[in-house]
Amino acid sequence: MSTSSGARRARSVAFAVSAVGLTAGAHVTAGGEPPDVPQLLLLVALAEGVSARFAGRPRSPAATAAALLTTQVVLHFAFAFATPGHGAHLGPTPSLAMLVAHGLAAAVLGALLSHGERLIAHVVRALLPVAVLHPFRVVPVTRLLVVAPRDVPVRLGASLHDISGRGPPSTSLAART
Repeated sequence: MSTSSGARRARSVAFAVSAVGLTAGAHVTAGGEPPDVPQLLLLVALAEGVSARFAGRPRSPAATAAALLTTQVVLHFAFAFATPGHGAHLGPTPSLAMLVAHGLAAAVLGALLSHGERLIAHVVRALLPVAVLHPFRVVPVTRLLVVAPRDVPVRLGASLHDISGRGPPSTSLAART
């Protein structure tokens, strides 16, 4: 199944932005310094360039999660080495909690990216015929003027006794007028 270049580009950009955003968020949450915007843009461009090679067709959630996990590891080292004085926190082995957190984040984001693409495709296939057959057009707004009839008598006097909610009324309001 061939994929258009626009779909491949959208797929690779979504992957790159998700991977860099996830890794940057985890890096800052773990106590690292927030990366600079130029550094983030450079890493998104690099991740997009690499992921574009694999964006020819939709991947399974497991394959997407594996690619995200690999990208997280590479970006983790990039963030750590780019921040002065933080290269030392890259000990010989990461903690089990960190590995579990990265694995869960990659699995969840992989499923979202994989199924989100299918969802968007279904929505576009469902709405495209409607948009072609019934394109959006501006409908002029007409003002509706409501006029009350003039022959209805208006009673201005009503007391709280007339509106009491306890028990049935002794006489109706209409009978008192």
